[in-house]
Amino acid sequence: MQPGSNQKPLLGADNNALVALLAINLVAFVLLGFFKVIYFLDGTSIELFYKNIFHLFTLPTSGDQWLTQAWSLFTFNWVHDGFWELFTNMIWLTVFGYVLQMNQSNKHLFPIYFYAGLLGGLAYIVMSFGVGSNFIPFPLMGASMSVSAVVVATTLIAPRFKLLANIGSGIPLWILSLIYFALQTAMLTKYQFANSLVAMISVIMGLVYVLLLKKGVNLGKWMHNLLHWLNKSAAPKTNG
Repeated sequence: MQPGSNQKPLLGADNNALVALLAINLVAFVLLGFFKVIYFLDGTSIELFYKNIFHLFTLPTSGDQWLTQAWSLFTFNWVHDGFWELFTNMIWLTVFGYVLQMNQSNKHLFPIYFYAGLLGGLAYIVMSFGVGSNFIPFPLMGASMSVSAVVVATTLIAPRFKLLANIGSGIPLWILSLIYFALQTAMLTKYQFANSLVAMISVIMGLVYVLLLKKGVNLGKWMHNLLHWLNKSAAPKTNG
């Protein structure tokens, strides 16, 4: 996410946005799992764990409730309740995030992830104020919206990229994108209309980000400048 070179960063480099995103999601999952185990070993009801801890970081179904935990707008898309949900989201994020990095767009990965979650979350909050829990029965959580935006953005930035190019003629990226969205569509049939609408809005965010970028508008620039300023401020000053 740091400004400067767009070249693909090394795996352990401090500006590797993909590694940072994976690490935050994994750390959040482990920490919440740790507290869940504590509740279980203590003989406390798991329902209390979800009420007292877990759902503090997910977007609630009621707009009024969200007003008391506004921070959840910035945490819900880092929270996963099941291992396989986390695993599949991180696999897709890794594949398409790696392609972005291979196409010198590492610094755009975090902003796309952030904006998709933010816009999708805001849409969810607006709906929760308007229709309430009868229309939105489940709290919003997970990285799937942000990952969907990354998939769209990557496909637009590198439409001709081929995976496994050494095997035959390779697999065009757009085919993998179609597979991803086919799977996502099949899963959305299990949820309410609100979840489907939020997912569509996040996808549109990925599209808009790239279209603006091609017109010279970089929505992630302020993030890079802020991080650069923080790094500069935290750096030890030398006398000379």
